Amino acid sequence: MRLIVILFCLLPAFSSNAQCSDLIKLRKEYMLSQYNLESCIRLNNLSKYCNPKLEPVKYSYNVISDLMQCNFILNPFSKYKIFKNSTQKLDSLILFNPKHTEIRFLRYLVQLNCPKFLLYDKHIVDDYKLIMSNIKSEPKDLQNFITTIINN
Repeated sequence: MRLIVILFCLLPAFSSNAQCSDLIKLRKEYMLSQYNLESCIRLNNLSKYCNPKLEPVKYSYNVISDLMQCNFILNPFSKYKIFKNSTQKLDSLILFNPKHTEIRFLRYLVQLNCPKFLLYDKHIVDDYKLIMSNIKSEPKDLQNFITTIINN
């Protein structure tokens, strides 16, 4: 009986990873998040249970959602703190997963769109080269996602 109670209590811990959304939903919400705070929050909620070690690509959307929320924060000190923390997480994620085209693509977009005075652009050329050299070997849905954004 005790074993059943213990297993029942541990079930939420084991199932929390199941709440990590699929990439199609994350990409769709990402596209909506650029100009909409509610979409940023939804993106964050869809990806907050993703494990950075087991699902680094999905987790990267959580980091990106934090970065995108900076667009809606007025306090420059808070904005900068979130920016620094999130870009460090993103760089660390790439350090451990250097060949993931999608994560590199997301960082490329951050570097491309962040204000130049933040000096967050030292990997922009390398990221772009990796993206362009790997895009043809990626799944079709990722290819479409990347080309749609790059061509805009």
